[in-house]
Amino acid sequence: MANLKFINVNKIYDNNVQAVFDFNLEVKDKEFIVFVGPSGCGKSTTLRMLAGLEDITSGELYIDGKLVNYVPPMNRHIAMVFQSYALYPHMSVYQNMSFGLRIRKAMRGVFTYDDEAKALLGQSAKLRKEYKKVSKKLSKSPNDEECLKKEEELRLSLIKLYEEVFSKRKEFTGIDSNLIKRKEKEIKKLESGLLRVNKLIEKEEKKGDADKNNLLLDTMNRDLEYKQKQIKSISEEISYLKNNEAQILKNRNYSIFERDYQVLKAAGTLDLFKYLSRKPAELSGGQRQRVALGRAIVRNPKVFLMDEPLSNLDAKLRVQTRTEIASIHKKVGATTIYVTHDQTEAMTLADRIVIMKDGYIQQIATPKQAYNEPENMFVGGFIGSPAMNFLLGSYSNGKFVFDGEKRISINLDKKHIALLKNAYEGKRIALGVRPENIKLSSLGDNYSSPIEANINDSELLGNEYIYYCYLEKQKFLVKLDIDNEIGSISKTNFFFNLDKVHFFDLETTKRIK
Repeated sequence: MANLKFINVNKIYDNNVQAVFDFNLEVKDKEFIVFVGPSGCGKSTTLRMLAGLEDITSGELYIDGKLVNYVPPMNRHIAMVFQSYALYPHMSVYQNMSFGLRIRKAMRGVFTYDDEAKALLGQSAKLRKEYKKVSKKLSKSPNDEECLKKEEELRLSLIKLYEEVFSKRKEFTGIDSNLIKRKEKEIKKLESGLLRVNKLIEKEEKKGDADKNNLLLDTMNRDLEYKQKQIKSISEEISYLKNNEAQILKNRNYSIFERDYQVLKAAGTLDLFKYLSRKPAELSGGQRQRVALGRAIVRNPKVFLMDEPLSNLDAKLRVQTRTEIASIHKKVGATTIYVTHDQTEAMTLADRIVIMKDGYIQQIATPKQAYNEPENMFVGGFIGSPAMNFLLGSYSNGKFVFDGEKRISINLDKKHIALLKNAYEGKRIALGVRPENIKLSSLGDNYSSPIEANINDSELLGNEYIYYCYLEKQKFLVKLDIDNEIGSISKTNFFFNLDKVHFFDLETTKRIK
């Protein structure tokens, strides 16, 4: 798979609207990263820049250490799963999954087959015909146990047979003159690119406002340096190829048994083997999304990109498919970038979350860190359901005094006093506390003194209640287990868990730490 690196990536459209500002991120191999934020925050634009569907205005993007700013989408070794399934309605599941492999040519090894390997290929052709018959039968009767057993037996036999063919075939080796010519063409392209970039740099340096163009000049200079390194690296590679035998590569499609092997493996992983002969119209929404995932998996890409793939599904199916995506990621182990506006998807799927707002990264953290240690008020309010409560007030002599005529206050612990006593004495700040960290009784020394609040409304969510409360004019929510039902009273005391309370600077909105 692949590592990714974004360095100061910016996107400005032709109408001077900037969608992404100074995006910096490093993604490790096999990591599952989720971009999350409200509509218009720049998450899909960033994904499209990674895919090569949008140009990068400034900054650098690396895939496996290679600068790809100017690499076309088809050469980035990326697979994308869209919000709409984008399946071909006239093709079966098998044909949809294998279509990309059938039409796409790439530089692949050339192999020779001895008599034993040819005999195995003959066996696989017979077995494949038998498998197709069983697959068609299974698509009509997916719960036929005898048919299911037969299908699994044939599928595993085919996969084993294909793997045996792969182990028996021999690489065709020699001095690859065609590859040498291609590498020499690459050097010519890079050299013409060097000339073009040099001219651009000269043009920018002649302008009077050099400071204004520093970012652009830095990017172009790095591009120049990268191209020079590439020329040196390819020249060394050509020298090696001229003096050593290597595997001969040819621009070719996948063979039928290579396609078959990839599709059958993916169908087993995605539990789609029952439906290989069906058309998309005969599948549920969740099954169609799995086919779209399968079409991406069979290509063995370096990076998977998913742009809100669950938003077309109903609530129950979304939960089921979300679990399946997590399971598939563990099996396939692919580097994955997932875009969503749903913070539940982000929390359940991600190794790390990138939270965005108005084109800026607000926080990069694990789901647990983002939930327990929000970087600012936006993150605290966006992550979590219900959102974090923010109550305004001021710090005064070891106490937090809530805004209002009654001047209600709570004593703070030593940790919070140390944070606030010097810089925030007498200043207005915000107290942040999640609804589940407010209780009806003190459960220990880490709880605040009682705060009397009015209860205006409540919601029953099956196993818990959400209470809408007011501390004078300030609204806050409380989440309690169903066993702690308050009843019909309109006023009661609440206790804040001080270990879970955060304070935020109202000018910067950042968490005070």
